[in-house]
Amino acid sequence: MNIRLEQPQDWHEVENLTREAFWNVYRPGCTEHYVLNQYRYNPDFIPELDFVMEEDGKIIGHVMFSKAEIVLDPPPLEGGERGGAFPSWTFGPISIHPDYKRKGYGLKLLNYALEKAKAMGVGLLCMEGNIDFYRHAGFDLAHKLRIHYHDMPRDEEVPFFLAQELIPNYWGNREGTYCPPKGYFVADEHPEAFETYEKTFPKKRMAFNEAQLPPFAAKAKLLMETDRLLLRPWMESDAEALYKYASDPEVGPRAGWPPHKSVEESREIIRTIFGGDHMWAIELKETGEPIGCIGYFVYGESNIKIGENDAEAGYWIARPYWNKGICTEALRKLIDHCFNEKGFQTLWSDFFPDNPASGRVMEKCGFRDTGEINYCSQLQVGSDRPVKVMRLNRLSK
Repeated sequence: MNIRLEQPQDWHEVENLTREAFWNVYRPGCTEHYVLNQYRYNPDFIPELDFVMEEDGKIIGHVMFSKAEIVLDPPPLEGGERGGAFPSWTFGPISIHPDYKRKGYGLKLLNYALEKAKAMGVGLLCMEGNIDFYRHAGFDLAHKLRIHYHDMPRDEEVPFFLAQELIPNYWGNREGTYCPPKGYFVADEHPEAFETYEKTFPKKRMAFNEAQLPPFAAKAKLLMETDRLLLRPWMESDAEALYKYASDPEVGPRAGWPPHKSVEESREIIRTIFGGDHMWAIELKETGEPIGCIGYFVYGESNIKIGENDAEAGYWIARPYWNKGICTEALRKLIDHCFNEKGFQTLWSDFFPDNPASGRVMEKCGFRDTGEINYCSQLQVGSDRPVKVMRLNRLSK
């Protein structure tokens, strides 16, 4: 094993390593590799603390450090300070190739880097991560040092926000709020640039899972709530509930897909079809059980011809919950998300004429019949049956 400074010729290999290490860990897909790609040119980047780990001549790990700051609370503090910015640091992404995880490599790399950082005068580190791992490197919950996280209530103990004084008493008896360096949000601030960059890598399947940081879904607006419903990402643990309702022969064929034949088939559909950031489980708050699905398809994925700035909405609900207004309630929330959060200009949808209830849901939500009759060749069931095409335009403000 060898740990050394990263060199320019390592950059692409390290970015691919970072992508492999973080894919579907903290969010569907990942953005850490793009953060790294852009951060090397950021003035807060610390090249003297940019390390790769090699095993048998192959790069299997990487970590980088950055300058950061904590905004001190405004009341007078010890020593006459009256707030302002207090210097601190952070690190990450720290990446270990999946083939080498849970073998101690990550802790060795981190401990090596922490010693180098301390020798350079780095006194306080704040970061986001799993305390079950990072406590072995000396980290603890940041709230114990009276350091608050910028995106959470001040009195809340944030389980993923951690800190460590590398130099004893560096932080002292202070209190303040940590804001991650702006460069860490580059993918969210420049989504088109990130999408272009992501296309330079082999395509991988995105999926949501319950191991991801709990606040992610809320921050990414993947959680939507109505009076009776919670629209949330599907998780593999929903497989039995999905099979319970999707195996009903009266449900799937009305929406263009065959009844599920096993729990494992339902689990695989959650992995391959319901993953990503535009498909939601319809959870009934009263029971906490997923009872249906709603989502949208973008240009190039839709069953019908739509514009590049449009989306096609689709949904289904379990038979015990038909005629209770649940689909209408869920669709109205999806419409709001698609127009006001995603910026689509037009929403489309379609239904089989022998399923008029679905058409009435669309009409209640403002969709209008285009008069167009279409055939959806991509459907597993009903590709030879016509559908009525509905349309809803975004209202100009």
